[in-house]
Amino acid sequence: MNLRNLLKEINDNGGVSYNFTTGDYNPTDGYMVSLPGFEMAFDKVEEQTIKDYITKNLHDLVDNNAYFGAWVDRDIIYFDVSVKIDDLYEACYAGIVNEQLAIYDNANAVAIHLPSPQKSGTFTQQATYNKQAVDRVVEEYLAIL
Repeated sequence: MNLRNLLKEINDNGGVSYNFTTGDYNPTDGYMVSLPGFEMAFDKVEEQTIKDYITKNLHDLVDNNAYFGAWVDRDIIYFDVSVKIDDLYEACYAGIVNEQLAIYDNANAVAIHLPSPQKSGTFTQQATYNKQAVDRVVEEYLAIL
C-alpha cells in the first residue's frame, strides 16, 4: 500500500484502515477503536498530508495491532491511530474509556455510537457506570443486527 493508494481509498471509499507492520488492509472482522491523542482533522488531504501524519506517528503505527485510520465525515477528513479489538464488549469499553464518539464494526461496515464516559465519582463508580454503559450499547447494537 503506497501513499497514492491510501489517498485513493479515502477519496473513493470514504476511508481506510491500514496496518503498516502486517500489511492488513481494511479488516473485515473485529472493531476499530481510536487511541486518544492521535486524531487530526483536515479540510483537504494530499499524499504529502498522509506522509507527514505517518512520519509524525510512526513510532505508534509500527505496533502489530496499530492501524493508520482515515475517514470522511461531513466533508472533513480525519486521521487517527486505531487498534483492532476482536470482542465487541472490550471494544465498546475501550472506546468509552478513550472518550471516542464511536467505534467501527469492520464486519458490518457501520459505526457504533458510544456515550461519554463517567468522569465524576470514585474510580469504582466510574468503572461501574462505564460497564453499565457498555452493556446498554452492546445490547442495543446486537438487537439491530
